[in-house]
Amino acid sequence: MDWKDLGMSVAKVAPVLGAALGGPVGAIAGAAGTLISSFLGVEPEPQAVAAALNDPKVLVSLKKLEVEQQEQVMAWQRVQLEVELRNVQDARAREVALAKAGHGGAWVTGIVSLVVICGFFWMLREVVSAPQVSEPALLLLGSLGTAFGAVVNYYLGSSLGSYRKDKAGSGGNSGT
Repeated sequence: MDWKDLGMSVAKVAPVLGAALGGPVGAIAGAAGTLISSFLGVEPEPQAVAAALNDPKVLVSLKKLEVEQQEQVMAWQRVQLEVELRNVQDARAREVALAKAGHGGAWVTGIVSLVVICGFFWMLREVVSAPQVSEPALLLLGSLGTAFGAVVNYYLGSSLGSYRKDKAGSGGNSGT
């Protein structure tokens, strides 16, 4: 078990704290894990924290911890969102640079995306219309579904990431 696995359990009662544990930045997950373990009085190891989470009273206490440490936890979440956004922006910047240079590789991303999207919907139709579905067909559909999600995130992720980052920066207020 690691902090990322533990993040899903914590997220049920303390969503922002759980997101910090399960996020893409390992240092932040470790810091969140250390905060939780210190609060619970256990060793800063995922297994020790997981064992402490078996007590329902502890779960309620985690929600209190999240509220008390809201500023720090929101700062962690903001860093994670910035890392995700930079990752997507770097991929797009590479594609733009290839296109400006007249490199044919700029089209590869679009073609691969088109193949993934068509393949996903074709496989989905096959699985839904089949009277009996085989396990390999479901595995392929699952893999294509994951790839489909990555394609959608590539083309639409930056806008969503920017929105999340802006919301985190404003404390979640919409300005009303």
